Formats: sequence, C-alpha cells, structure tokens
Amino acid sequence: MRKHLLLTLLSALLLSLPWYENFSGLLLLVAFVPLLAVEHDFAKSNRRGFWKYAWLCLLLWNAATTWWICNATFFGMVGAFIGNSAQMLLVVWLFHVVKKRAGSAVGYAAFVVFWLAWEWFYFDAEITWPWLTLGNGLAKDIKLVQWYELTGALGGSLWVLLSNLLVFFILQKQQANFLNFRAARVEKALLAALIIAPCCYSLVRFYTYKEVENPCRVAILQPNIDPFNDKFGGMSVQQQQDIIFAQAESAATDSTDYVVAPETAMEGSLWENSIEQHRIMLRLKSFCAQHPNINFVTGATTYYLFGEDEDAPPTARLIKNSNQRYEVYNAALQADSSGRVQRYHKSKLVVGVEMLPYPKYLNKIIGKFAINLGGISGGLGTQKERVAFTSDNQKFRAGVAICYESIFGQFYTEYVKKGANVMMIITNDGWWRNTPGHRQHLHYASLRAIETRRSIARSANTGISAIVNQRGEVVQRTSWWTRATLSGAINANERITPYVKHGDVIGRMAGIAMPLILLYALARRCKRPKPKATPAPVGA
Repeated sequence: MRKHLLLTLLSALLLSLPWYENFSGLLLLVAFVPLLAVEHDFAKSNRRGFWKYAWLCLLLWNAATTWWICNATFFGMVGAFIGNSAQMLLVVWLFHVVKKRAGSAVGYAAFVVFWLAWEWFYFDAEITWPWLTLGNGLAKDIKLVQWYELTGALGGSLWVLLSNLLVFFILQKQQANFLNFRAARVEKALLAALIIAPCCYSLVRFYTYKEVENPCRVAILQPNIDPFNDKFGGMSVQQQQDIIFAQAESAATDSTDYVVAPETAMEGSLWENSIEQHRIMLRLKSFCAQHPNINFVTGATTYYLFGEDEDAPPTARLIKNSNQRYEVYNAALQADSSGRVQRYHKSKLVVGVEMLPYPKYLNKIIGKFAINLGGISGGLGTQKERVAFTSDNQKFRAGVAICYESIFGQFYTEYVKKGANVMMIITNDGWWRNTPGHRQHLHYASLRAIETRRSIARSANTGISAIVNQRGEVVQRTSWWTRATLSGAINANERITPYVKHGDVIGRMAGIAMPLILLYALARRCKRPKPKATPAPVGA
C-alpha cells in the first residue's frame, strides 16, 4: 500500500538524519513511530509481509548513513548494508512475531529488549559493525547526554526506544479519541518525564561540571599524507618520517608532555623481537633525548617472529620457504627519554579489512581476498587486555585507542580501568574522503569523553585532529585534509564514572531478558487452545 510505503520511507529518513551534521539526534525519539504504525496495521489485519517494509526501512537507513564506505571498498559497503540491516530486521521481525503470539504488552517490551540485547551482543561479536548504535546518533547533542557517564551509549538507545513507544501509544489513543485531548494522559506524563528528567540532569551536569586542573600538554600531529596516493607507496617511508618529525619539532615546546602522531605513522619492518634497536625507534629516542620531558606516542605497523617453541595464533603468517610464522600488528608505541618502548596492539579490528572472522577456518579459504585498507590487510594480531602508557615522570597514564576502537564504549573503558587518566585516539580517516564518515567518527569521541570523563587528544592523519574535554566539547580542531598541528592541554582525571565501573548493565539485563521473553512467547503459542469441533447434527 502507498500509505505503508510512505510511512516506511519517513522512518528511514528520520533514522538517517541524526547522523548528518546539521540535524539533531533528538529526531531519533520519533524515528520508529511510522514503522511501528505499519507493523500495527499488519498485525491488526493478520496480514503477512511486514518484513519487506521493515527491511526496506533498515536498509535505507544503513545506506543513507554509511554509504561513504564505498570510498574504501564497494563490496565492503554492500556487505555492511546487507549484513547490518539483516540483523536489525531479525530483531524487528522477532518483535512482530512475539507481539502476535504473546500480546501487545509483551510484544512492545520485546521491541525494546531485543534491540538493546542485539546492540550489546554486537559490541563483542566476531562480525561487528556497531556504527549505528542508536545511542551514537545523539553524539552531537552533548549538552543533553551528559548522563552517559551513568549508562553509556546503550542508555541513549533505551531512551530512544522508550520515547518512540510512548509517542506511538499517544498517537494511537489520540486517533481513537480525536476530540478528547485528555486521552493518553498517563502516556503523555510518562513521555514528558522521560524526556525532561534526563535533559535537565544533563544540562545541570554540563554547566556545573568542573575539571580538576591537572594539565597534560600535548602536541598533536596531522601529517595529512594521502592514503590513496602517498601513504602506502607513493611516498617513501623516510619522506613520511621527515614530515612527522618536522611537525613534532615545530609543535613541541619545553613544557610539552606528549607528542601524538596518527595511526600507522611509522612504517618500515618494525620487528618487535628487536624493536628498541630499530632505526625508527632510535630516531624517536633521539628526539626524546633532545626534549627530555616529552613522551612520543605514535601509530606503527609492527611484526613479531614466533620462535620454534612458541604457539602461533591462527592469524600468524607463514614465511615463504620456511616453517617460521610471524604476526602483524596495528600498534601504538610510546618512546621517552628513558629509552623505554611501550606498546599496544589494536584489538578491535575492522572485519574484512584487518581481520577475517573465524580465522582458524576462513584464513586459508578467503584470506587472499581481504581488503587492503590502511596498508595492513588480512588477519592482524590482537591482545587480550588494554594498557595505559606511563609517562617518563610517572604523572600521566595514557590510554591509546586506535581508530575503530573508539566506537566501542565498554571496550574503551578498559583503558581507564588499567589506570589511564588521559586518553588518546589515533586514526586515519582519509579513506572515506570528505564525507560524513570522518565527522561521525569525531563526534563519537565526544561520547567516549563523557562516558569516562577523560579528556582526549585525537590525532588523525587525514581526518580531523582535535582536543576533546571531559564534557565532550571539541575545544580545538584542525580542518579536513590539511597538514597541521595542534598544541594545547588536556586535564588528567583520576575519578571513575559509574559507567566505567559497571559497564553496559542495560545490555546485560536485556541479554538476560531476551531469552525469557522468547520462551514465554513460545509457551503461549504451545498453550493456545485448539478450536472446538463443531458438533454433528442430531441424527446424522
């Protein structure tokens, strides 16, 4: 029907706009309402085919917000659209089925619980792309989401889902009692409380939050080396390093505590077995020796050669004409004047770019088709735990999230649990060109700052480098596709937020409730009474 198609398209539009620069995430509070109206019509008339409208809505939402993936890989873009929207469809379809089997009350509860459980599960799934977590859509509305320090982004998702249901209930009751403005009084009161209470808390928190003065002075580098033409072949490793060190010399002062360079800034056969003697590390140490107060954090591609008595993971690669294996890492390194080299290996990897799911089974089959994105492709190594780099003077402890890791809220909190009192994000967002992609990624940093109350020094090779304070404000930033540096201060913070302490409680609760609802719906279906047989006429 044309009505259902228009409602579906309206939902897709409302879901998509919050991911664009000029639109507020508050649109998400009503974005599902048109789609819920379509579902209501199908359920009421007991018609089939709702899934087609639902998938169209979800597919359009994915396409409209993350189309920029095509600049890196067309097939990856198609896979992301279909795979992500199909999982969303499963959630919506299950809600539709439960509602028909167990009634509206349980069904609408299932809509909230199933969506939250899926988002929570998706954060740690083997194949994961949680870019469109509903709570992320509020990333530009930092004055209204300061309560993420309590709940994380899943709190935002819960807020969005409950608001949509209440608006839908109000419209349904108002439609049935068109002239009675007192209809749905309870729902209207609940909706007002649901919207006003978090916003008031957030505004008060935003304007009264005071950072403890404990400045960590940073010099952030944005070398702006073209990832398509120069970064991985067009410009020599030596030329790239010359640019980075020239920027570091110009930006650093006697009071600088950290120089921060972007993801994969250092290339050139950095074998971790002997990394401290590598010429790149010697150059870093030489720079730090000339600037004794400075800790130099940089992204790098590193390698590790396994000994014959070491067990190599499934992602390890075999050296040709040899039985030896080695691992490749997308790493963060810190050098200082003491001669120490601290390291961290990126552990949330981009599917199809830096890792293949289920590597034990798939590496041999499709490993050669891995997408080359960032100069490192195929299965990369990871590590089990986060680390915090300690400054030479022991005053600062820096967690360094590498690119994609900054969209995983609970994962990001693990740096703080390891003692990080400041945070850094190093990335290379130029693969998406000048599209909403790199801007969305920057906004997500604001949410991580609010959730952890840790200031962020963000270094992007060809994206937007920035300083983000503990309230999530971008207080300094560079322009897109510009070679530049930023110098400023971020305050270290030792306090632990409730979200850091407890993590995604909302997701865990939803994960427990989801199977219970499914079992209840199944039991209701099994107990459904059979239709009574019509008695035969007397004398038949």
